[in-house]
Parts: sequence; C-alpha cells; structure tokens
Amino acid sequence: MKPYFIIALLLLLALNGVAKDGKDDKKNQKAVQKEEDQFEKNLDKNPNSALPYLDHANNLAAISSESSRAGGFYLLALKMDSGSAQIYKDYGIYQCDKMHAYANAKELLLKSNTLLPGDAEISKYLDAINKVLAVQEAENKLRDFGTSNVKEKNPGGNAAALNKYDSLKALALTAGNPFYYHSLIKRFLADDKSLSAEEMFMLIIGFSGQSTYNAFSYNDINEMKVKASGSLDNAISFGLELVKVNPINPTLNKELMYYYRKKDQPAEAEKYQWRVQQFFNGVLWSGNGSCERPYISLWSKEEYNFMTYIGYKATENHYMGQCAGNMAEVIDAVNLSTQKTEPIHFNVGLIYMQTVGK
Repeated sequence: MKPYFIIALLLLLALNGVAKDGKDDKKNQKAVQKEEDQFEKNLDKNPNSALPYLDHANNLAAISSESSRAGGFYLLALKMDSGSAQIYKDYGIYQCDKMHAYANAKELLLKSNTLLPGDAEISKYLDAINKVLAVQEAENKLRDFGTSNVKEKNPGGNAAALNKYDSLKALALTAGNPFYYHSLIKRFLADDKSLSAEEMFMLIIGFSGQSTYNAFSYNDINEMKVKASGSLDNAISFGLELVKVNPINPTLNKELMYYYRKKDQPAEAEKYQWRVQQFFNGVLWSGNGSCERPYISLWSKEEYNFMTYIGYKATENHYMGQCAGNMAEVIDAVNLSTQKTEPIHFNVGLIYMQTVGK
C-alpha cells in the first residue's frame, strides 16, 4: 500500500470519527433543548408546583453532559415542597449514583424513609450505601495521621528571625552547633522522641540545603503508590529506599504508615505516623498561618496535609502574595470547628531558593 494512500485512509477515518462525534453532539444538544422546552411548558402549567423541578432534575440527571446541573433543580423542588418523600428519594439516588456523595445520599434517603416507610428501593439503596460508608470509614482510619489542637508552638517568637532563611540555612549546615542538620537527621531517623519542635523546624531548614531536596517532584512517591496496588511488601521496600534520600516528606511517611497498618504492624505504623506529626510540629514552630507569621513550606503539596492536621479543609481558592519579606502562598480554608473560611499563609521562600539554586 502506497504511503500517500495510507495517509488519505487515516485522514478519512479521522474525519469519520469527527463526523460521528459531531452527530452525537448534535443529538445530545437536541435532547437537552427538548428537555429545556418541556420544562418551560411544565412550569407554565404548574408554576407553584415542585413537580416540574423534580421532573427536570431527574431528566437532566439522565443526560451525562447535564447531570451536574440536576442538583440545583432538586434543591428548588425541595424549596417548593419540603415534605415530599419522592423528592428526597430521587435526590438521594442522584447523590448516590451520579455524585457518589454517599453520606449526603444516606441523609436524604433516611429522610425519605421516614416519610415513606417500607419502600423497598429506599431500603436497597440504604443497605448498599451503608456498606460503602463502612469501607470508607475503615479506610479513613487506616490513613488517619492525627490532628493538632494548636495552631502555633512558638507564640511570641521572633517572627523576623524565623523568616530569614539564608542565615538559618547557613546555621543548619554548619557543623558544631546544636541545629546542625546531620546531627538532627540522625536523631529523627532514630525516632528520638526528645526532638523538639524548634529542632524540627531547623531540620526542615537544613534539609532544604541538601542535594536530594526537590520541591516539586513526587514521581518516586507516585511510583510507590502504584506498587502498593499490586504488593504492599514491594511498596514498603521501595518506600524504605526513598526514605534514605527523602526522609522527612510527610506524604512518603504517611503512605508507609498506611501500608504497615494494612499489614497489621502497628509498631512500624506508629513510627511513620510520629514522623509525619514531627514534621508538622516543625511547621507549627514557624508561625501561626497569618501573613505576619506565615507557616514554613518545603513542598506545596504538603500544605494541604498540614491543614488537615490542624483541622482545616482547603477550598479551591488560593493565590500568591507577599508576607514576612518573602513570597507566600495563601490558601482559603474552612475551619472545621467554626465552619468559617480563613486565609492560611505559607512562606514559600525555601521552595523559591531551591528553584533558583540558592
């Protein structure tokens, strides 16, 4: 077969694929428009009824490209009729099947079950959801690395001195002083429980000056996670090698904690949980998350683990700013105790220094 003929054939196949996709897209658009038109008609006929909103929600949920929009119409239906068992049922099934939000689905279906006891379909869904939630709860326990009830371990400390990373790094890399990196890392790897939060803070500073520090690459850790899906033993062996070059990374230590828990080896799991918490204790020594006293950051990804540790849930809103004489990453996070959203500031000076080779 001549090369130009092969190219022409491939082009024809590609165009056929585009044409087919185009037809499917047009077909989908027609279905959506038809549903929107029907919804308007139903609404005109029954403007004070919840039924048009419920029907529209159910129909949107059945169209894959539109299912994410359905939730708003279920809520509108509930606003029109908060005592309807059918709305709670359909909304609960939607949360389960389409959104995979099982806790939300359970709450809605329990409400529906109260209004409509004995419904076989509701019971079937609740049984299935309870099984999923039980598995999730067990998994969450295996992955739980604890929480802290404080936001700062060094209140009143010299904020300016804590953010002078050049001089602090020089101190940590100079032999003979109490904060010498190579002395502190030996104690850390020996699981020395007397290692203080201040010493851990300086250990973080010292690690930033090591050739093995990489502020962005998680390729090896991701490879370890892939290995864990096939063999926990292989993942652990790989992880123990990674610890030799990346000993203080919270995600690495958290994964090893999880693998050892899965293997029912609590003593080993506790060792790596302590290492995760010890790293975060060093972060807590560095500040309180305000712009005046930002937390130290060695890896941007670990900022999210840290916020979980202090009882916050990050939102999708984050941006760069200037704090304490350095660039800072600011993440809006929900305080799970108060449900209020607060900005959490992280000094990314060490990340910047590693990036530019300082």
